[in-house]
Amino acid sequence: MSDNTEVLSNEELHMQDIHPEDHFPGHHKDNVEVPISTFLTSIVTSIVSKTAWINVLVIVIILIQVTLRYGFHSGAAWVDELIWHLYAFFMFGLAYAITSDAHIRVDIAHMKFSRRAQRIVEVLGIICLLMPFTIIIFDHSIDWVHLSFRLNEFSENPTGLPYRWIIKSLVPISMVLIFIAALSELIKNVVILINGEGVTVNHSSDSSSAIGRLFSPINTNKEI
Repeated sequence: MSDNTEVLSNEELHMQDIHPEDHFPGHHKDNVEVPISTFLTSIVTSIVSKTAWINVLVIVIILIQVTLRYGFHSGAAWVDELIWHLYAFFMFGLAYAITSDAHIRVDIAHMKFSRRAQRIVEVLGIICLLMPFTIIIFDHSIDWVHLSFRLNEFSENPTGLPYRWIIKSLVPISMVLIFIAALSELIKNVVILINGEGVTVNHSSDSSSAIGRLFSPINTNKEI
C-alpha cells in the first residue's frame, strides 16, 4: 500500500507540472498583446456581452410559451416568432468565438503544428477564407434588408410580427462584427510573426509615433 501511495503521489506531482498548452499548442494562451488588436476585440466583446443577456430573455419567453401551451392550452403565434427572431442574436457569438479562439478547426492537425505555423495558417485562413466570406455575405444581405424595409415586410401569419427588416438587419451587423474580430486576430498574428514569439520587453515606448504604438507588441507575462 505504501509503495502504491508513493507512486500515486509521484504521478500527482508530475501531473502538476504538465500544462495543456505543452501537448496541445492550439490551446496556448498568448502572452503578447497588440494595442490596436486589443481595442478592436474590446468593441466586439462589449457588444456581445451586452446582447448575451438576450439569451436569458429567450429562455424566459420559451418557459412562458410552453407553460401557456401545455398548461393552459393557449399561446400566441407572435410569441413563437419572437423566440426565433431573438435566436438571430446568437450570430453575434460567432464574432466572440473568433476573439476567444473558440471556433472549430481541424484541431487534430492544427495542434500538431508549431506555434509559428499555426499563426501562418490563421493569417491565410483569415485573408483567403473568413474575410472574403464576410464581405460577400454582407454585400448580399444589405440588398436583402433594404428590400425587406422597402416592402415593409411582415409575418405571413395574421397575428405575427411586423417589421421583419429589423431582425434581418442582424445578418449584416453580425458580418461587421465578425470582420472586426477577424481583423483584430489578423493584426495580432502578423505583428507577432514579425516580432517573434519571445517578446520579452514592451515595444510600445513614448518615443515612437502614436500609430507605431498601436501596432507595437506588449508582453503581458508578469513573470518577466
